[in-house]
Amino acid sequence: MQAQLQLLTNQVKIHEAFSIWRNAIEQRGERFHGTHWLPEERVYFLTTGNNFKFGFDDKGENWVVELNEPEQGTENPLSGLARDSTGRLYLLRQGTLHRNALSVRIESDVFEERTGLSPADVTIDGKPAKRSWFIVAALDCPPAEICQNTATFVERCRLARDPTAAAIAKQDDEHLTQLFGKPEQGGRISGQPYINPNQRHRVQGEVSQRLRMLLTSDGRNLDKPRHARGYEVDGEIKTATESLLLEIKIDTTASDVYAGIGQLTVYPKLLPHLADHRRILLLPGCPSSALVEAIRECGVELHSYKVNIDGESVDVSFSEDFLQLCGIGG
Repeated sequence: MQAQLQLLTNQVKIHEAFSIWRNAIEQRGERFHGTHWLPEERVYFLTTGNNFKFGFDDKGENWVVELNEPEQGTENPLSGLARDSTGRLYLLRQGTLHRNALSVRIESDVFEERTGLSPADVTIDGKPAKRSWFIVAALDCPPAEICQNTATFVERCRLARDPTAAAIAKQDDEHLTQLFGKPEQGGRISGQPYINPNQRHRVQGEVSQRLRMLLTSDGRNLDKPRHARGYEVDGEIKTATESLLLEIKIDTTASDVYAGIGQLTVYPKLLPHLADHRRILLLPGCPSSALVEAIRECGVELHSYKVNIDGESVDVSFSEDFLQLCGIGG
């Protein structure tokens, strides 16, 4: 169930929240001829004060969407700032896109259909919002993540303006959903709270430590080979018949899976003695059979673990298949 968001109406609070987003964009934006761009996201933007135009045209002639600081705390501006019950701030945008050289005017219902985005649950002054609002980015994330989420939203706006591209993307999304499950939208919390870098480090550390304890009790080690440049694998395990190369991820999002597969592919090149190891990606949960099969074709096997952290109490367990693979237990 998605969190309910309260649209900000105080102009000072609106300005403070928008400044967080603006600073992230300006911090990572680089000059490109007469415009700016986010090089990692390959999105161009033009800024005039607190008004930002985004697009994919390096000449800056055809902008996809504008994200501007609201000049009033009502539903009249197309951009808005909101907070949830925990105080987490978000930049929002209505699905209405003005007519330009790229498309006719796009209304929110068409925007929702073509982008696959769902409106956020928004209230204003305690009453349900009358218009449809979509999350652009959560604002308590690192600047790089704010930029990435913003660029993703801009890409969705491009789909809204291009029905052919939207239809193709919808087919691709359906296939990816079969493999990875439904992706998060605009940094929205769904199911689990936002995991900050310290929490990420702790989860991975607890999983690694539990596995090390199991191996130690069996008279073996969880080795962590390290390259001279600082690259370090999560684990190398030797069994009676083979050696395993292990990469641990703390989420099952597509980006985590991609990163894990990439590391398992690159590390044997950097550390040649790992070349013949069986490559294992360890995820927090059981992935779909379609995903398992697709990744197996890359020469990587998927296995799962579960972790529950309640204050200082930590419980980590591994799938039976993984324990058998490691030669742990009966």
